[in-house]
Amino acid sequence: MIDVRKIQTNDSVVIDTTAEITVPREFDADDVAVSVTGRLKNAGEQFVLEAQAYCRLVVRCSRCLMSMDTELSFHINENFVEEEKATEEDIGFSDYTIDILSAVQRNLLLNIPMKPLCVADCAGLCPQCGKNLNEGDCNCEGEINEQFRELLQYFSD
Repeated sequence: MIDVRKIQTNDSVVIDTTAEITVPREFDADDVAVSVTGRLKNAGEQFVLEAQAYCRLVVRCSRCLMSMDTELSFHINENFVEEEKATEEDIGFSDYTIDILSAVQRNLLLNIPMKPLCVADCAGLCPQCGKNLNEGDCNCEGEINEQFRELLQYFSD
C-alpha cells in the first residue's frame, strides 16, 4: 500500500517490491512472486504506474502437457484514479492509498502465453493412445486409450 498524500503533483516515488500473485488453477503454482521495479507518478487527476516486472512461472505445454518453467518479463503501465472517477481502463483507489497488486495481477495474466510450448517443434500426444510423442513413436496400431474413447464422437473420420 502506497500513501499518495505524500506525492506532490508531477512528483513520483520509486517502486521496488515483490508482489505475491495468485494465479488460476491451470498453473502448477499457488502463488507467483513477481518482482516489480518502476515509478508511481502523480499526474494531477490520476497516478500513473510505469514499471517493469519479472517472474518465473510453471506452465504446461499446450501440446504434450508437460510442466515447464517459464520466465516472464513485462511492462506495466496503469492509471489509478479515485474510486468514484474510475473507468474500465483505470484502477480505482480510496483513502489516499494505492495497492499496486491488482495492476500487477492484471498485467501478469495478460502476458502469460496462451499456448506455451516446451520446445518449438513439440510433437504433442498421440491422438489415439495419448503417448507423449516427444519420447518416441507409439505402437498403438490404432488402439484407442479408453480415456479418449468418448472424444471420438466429436470427429467424423
